[in-house]
Amino acid sequence: MRRVATALLTVLVLGLTSCAEANIEPQDVHRVGCPALDGAVASGSVAKKATVAGLRRLSESSRLDPEPQRWIDAVISVLSSSDPADIPADTRQLIIDGCAKNGYPLQNLK
Repeated sequence: MRRVATALLTVLVLGLTSCAEANIEPQDVHRVGCPALDGAVASGSVAKKATVAGLRRLSESSRLDPEPQRWIDAVISVLSSSDPADIPADTRQLIIDGCAKNGYPLQNLK
């Protein structure tokens, strides 16, 4: 089961990093980022590192509007944290709201 989750996350991260090289719409950030975030939170440190690497590349692409840029930076800070459960309430709410607003209610970040 863990291998399947890791393989799925790898596919999502590769899709995420390839988005950095294309013209992305703001809704694409959430459509790809929310499942990657959920998978990384559920899977563990290797998955988190891969997800953060993809998100950083996307964040540094300079192609995001301000709202998705704020969201992606918040996700990076959560996944880079030593304890993702200990994040500011406003950061957590920004992430949850961003995913919910774009049709992806998070399962693993409550």
